[in-house]
Amino acid sequence: MSDAIHEDAVSGKAWADFCDSLKEAGRLIVENSTDDIDRLEGFRYLSRLTRGELGRLEHHGPAYARVLPIAHNVKIGCDNPDALYQGVSISGAFDYRIRGLRGTVNYLSLNALSGSFGLQGAPPGRQGSLAFNDPQPGEIVDVIASAREPEQLELAQRWLQTGPETNQIVIRNFYLDRTAERPSELQIECLNGPGGTPPPLSAPHLTHGLARAALGVHGIVRRFVEWLDMFQERPNTLEFLPNKDGPGGWGDPTQAFRHGYWILAPGQALVIDVPPIDAYYWNFQLNNIWEESLDYDWLQVTVNKHSAVYEPDGTARIIVADEDPGFANWIDTAHHRHGTMGLRYNQAVLDIAPTLRVADAADLR
Repeated sequence: MSDAIHEDAVSGKAWADFCDSLKEAGRLIVENSTDDIDRLEGFRYLSRLTRGELGRLEHHGPAYARVLPIAHNVKIGCDNPDALYQGVSISGAFDYRIRGLRGTVNYLSLNALSGSFGLQGAPPGRQGSLAFNDPQPGEIVDVIASAREPEQLELAQRWLQTGPETNQIVIRNFYLDRTAERPSELQIECLNGPGGTPPPLSAPHLTHGLARAALGVHGIVRRFVEWLDMFQERPNTLEFLPNKDGPGGWGDPTQAFRHGYWILAPGQALVIDVPPIDAYYWNFQLNNIWEESLDYDWLQVTVNKHSAVYEPDGTARIIVADEDPGFANWIDTAHHRHGTMGLRYNQAVLDIAPTLRVADAADLR
């Protein structure tokens, strides 16, 4: 088997198989899109996912783990425009120390997970979670990640539980205001690995990495096409996901997260009333059908607890429309006629459902 893997790598067969698989992934885009903008963004989506999945080839293995950002504009599963996502590939067989500046970002969490976001099969497992609210000046995060609880922790040190099956730690930085807050600056050290420098690139690492990247691209697209199919049954509503995809899946366990599918004719608006709610953070966002957030760098496609303008009773009224109707909290459809959307509550004391209605945009004026 090792000889065959070596031959596939050096002969170029592993690369050719990877390219063939990506070509086949294009069928998923064609079969699940209904207009030109869906198709254009769908093929760009494949390029983004490919870039993100190939980045795993840069990992030297769990004994040499590093805290790395998700590649720029790789958007997966209703990615939060207020978030900086980082991932760490680890092994539950090792113990780690994660340490660095907490930053001033509003919310920071670390989640130890098993499974793979893109590969089909058993749902993900969460072994441990840590959350950090209310940043303090100069605060240092110091975490031991291990399967067995440490006999003694240093002052202000915390334990993140892993397990034999744990293969990654996901780090989330949530901003209220990106212009004013700084994200965490964390580094990771393997405490009981072999030490030394990483081994050279091997044929199995390349061959398996390419195969896994291709499976990951396919799996991610299929997973969120399934979400789209589910949401389209009840358009212009926001509802919770099944537990395996929501709190029991890859989402942050402190969140209550509603998703939905929106569709508007020209001249229509979707009016969403988010009631007064006691939550540490909340945001609403608009996505395309592939569950990618729309272009928040240039367009007003999201609103959060800090940026929202509130009614006298504390309600945040959000208007989704092609053009600005002259109200606060306008969300630009970015030339789309349909897509997906999400509403997060982080650490809500009591969940309160929003109300949604479709109206004539001219009547709102």
